[in-house]
Amino acid sequence: MKKIKRSRLTLFPIILVLLVLAAGCANSATPNGWDEQAVDGQGLAERNFLDSCHAANEDLTQMVGEEFCGCLLEEIKEAVTFSEFKKLDDHIKKHSNEITESGLGDAFPWFVEVNESCAGGSIVQS
Repeated sequence: MKKIKRSRLTLFPIILVLLVLAAGCANSATPNGWDEQAVDGQGLAERNFLDSCHAANEDLTQMVGEEFCGCLLEEIKEAVTFSEFKKLDDHIKKHSNEITESGLGDAFPWFVEVNESCAGGSIVQS
């Protein structure tokens, strides 16, 4: 998928807002897999992730936001199991006030790598 050019300075706030919003979407109907409770080919976890990602990246155009969030979702699904993703989600819920970029990098290096891959690590959004 095409890399979206984002400032390295905005990468951590994007990660943090995305994670906090993703954590906030959890409810008693929390799925145990990406494809559970599918509607139109997308599971509840996928829909929640994409909705949270779009809300966290409102500064992007709709098309760029869809590409960026779709890239994140696909690369996360390729990088780890849903169970591993849930560990990140649970960590965010438990430690939301203590999260740092280096802490995420130490505990969940795959997530930082996925964000950097999709964001492209470039200077400015094009």
